[in-house]
Order: sequence, then structure tokens, then C-alpha cells
Amino acid sequence: MNIQEFNYNQKILEFFIIKKIEARTSKNESVYIDVNLADTNREEINGKIWSAVEIDLNKFKTGVMVKVSGMVQKYNNKKQLNIDKIRLVVESDEVNIEDYVEAAPTSSECMIEEVNEYIDKISNDQIKELTRVLFNSKEEKLKYYPAAKTHHHDIKGGLLFHITTMLNLGEKISESYGFINTDLLYSGVILHDLSKVDEIISNELGIVENYSTQGKLLGHIIQGINEIDRVARELDIDDEIKLLIQHMILSHHYHPEYGSPKKPLIPEAELLHYLDIVDARMYAMNKLLSNVSEGEFSERSFSLDGRSMYKSSIKSEVATT
Repeated sequence: MNIQEFNYNQKILEFFIIKKIEARTSKNESVYIDVNLADTNREEINGKIWSAVEIDLNKFKTGVMVKVSGMVQKYNNKKQLNIDKIRLVVESDEVNIEDYVEAAPTSSECMIEEVNEYIDKISNDQIKELTRVLFNSKEEKLKYYPAAKTHHHDIKGGLLFHITTMLNLGEKISESYGFINTDLLYSGVILHDLSKVDEIISNELGIVENYSTQGKLLGHIIQGINEIDRVARELDIDDEIKLLIQHMILSHHYHPEYGSPKKPLIPEAELLHYLDIVDARMYAMNKLLSNVSEGEFSERSFSLDGRSMYKSSIKSEVATT
């Protein structure tokens, strides 16, 4: 039985993968466990373990498979599990963890090949060399890294999926704006989030366990700028090329409160920002509406500014002559 089929006041006994788990303190100062669990449909449900004495968080951690017994309750108009028993999955359970892990719809090998094809399209030799060296240095981690911990493309291979979709969008939009320097644009798209593999700590299932120390103190934008500076010096890259690519990375979040102290000051940086926004929001909307019936609204989404999205029943029809 999947989470979507759960009913309030129903007793359940099911397998899940732990997406997030932590010890918390209640108002009466007793310790309990707060845990987010996911099923084979990649739907999630929050659960509480009120008697947390026997829970070893070194064993029960993100990415671990568990068997859970509990009661489905209603909290803030959402389903929540009151967990009375939880144990680690054993071999005799015959549970395949891959069934519980969402991955990009395209293989990592195909996406890496596609990114390299776009690097080949870069005509400026220095931009091409800088982009290729930086991309190749992250290739192994990119095979499984998500683009974020929770907000968008938070799946195995999600960062590569985000990059390739943006490259496809950027190429098509550039056809309508002949003044866009696609060398800069392709490089900016490939490099804009590349340092997320150093900002966050992910296992090979694409599940984020935590943020690195540098990730917490600097963030992927500053980490990316620093790495571009280092590699550009090693390759003796022209100063203006280095500066413009750094500017694209620095400004792609657009607002200081989101990590960008400068707004885009070149067209390619402006376009990079909106490609990033469009892809992140389309991904979030598609995911949010995937389990919503036609003619109904989704739950509110934090990543979509608290909006509740509507699923239309109107179908696209192929024109016939």
C-alpha cells in the first residue's frame, strides 16, 4: 500500500526509505524523533516516534530502508504517522532500495555526453577549455548528485538533468536573440551550479545527508567563483573571460537575500537567471501536480512561494488537416 492510499485512523505496516530524520525536544522537554519517509511512488509522509530511547540515529539515518508500524493521523490537514515500531530492513525482507529512489529520466551517461556536445559547440577555445576542465573534474559526482536537498531536482542525477534541460532551453531561446553570446551562455549554464557537488554531501542514491562546512559558510556561488579563479589561473585564461563567467555565476540568483550581491549586467547572465528559474519552477510544478486529480488543487508548495497549483482537465490536441 502506498502513502496516497492511506486513510486517517488506519493502522499500517509498510516499508519506506528514510529521507530525513532528527531528534527533537517537545514542550515538556522529552526527546522524540521526527522522520520523513518515502514510498515506491516517491511520496513522502512525516512521522513521529514519541518513545525515542531505543532509536540509534547512527543506524537510522537518511537513505536507510526501514519497516514501520504505526497509525495514520491528521495534523495540519495532512497525513502523519504515529510510529509505534520501526526496524531496519533485513535481507529476508527482499526489498530493493532502488525502487524507492527517484532518478532523472535520462541516464547519467547520456546526459554527460549531451553536456560534452554543448561544450564542443563553444567556439572560443579558452571558454571551451575552462568549461571542459571544470566539468570533467566533477563528472563522477555528477552521475548521482541532486541539484538541491529539497526544492528542485532533488533526485539522483538531478543536477545533470537540470543542466541539460537549461542547455536545451538556452539554445532554443538564443535562436530568437542573435546578439546572445552562446559561448558564454553554455559555459554559464554548465558551471552555474557545478559547485553544489562541494556544497552538499550526497550519497550515491542522490540523497543529501548534510551540507559541507564550506557549503554552510560560503555556499556554491562563492565556491564556484573561487574554483573558476583557480582553474583560470592554471590555464592562463584571459582576464575578461574569467571575469564575465564569474559574474554570471555570482548574479544568477538575482537577489542578495538569495546569495547574489550583484544583478546580471550582461544579457547572457540575465538569460541564465531566467533559464534557472523556469526550469526549477517547471520541475516543481510538474512534481507537485503529478498526484493531483484533474480539476483539483495541489497542496501549497514552499518552493513555489506557498502557491497551491491547479491541474486542468484541458488536453492538448494535435492539429489535423
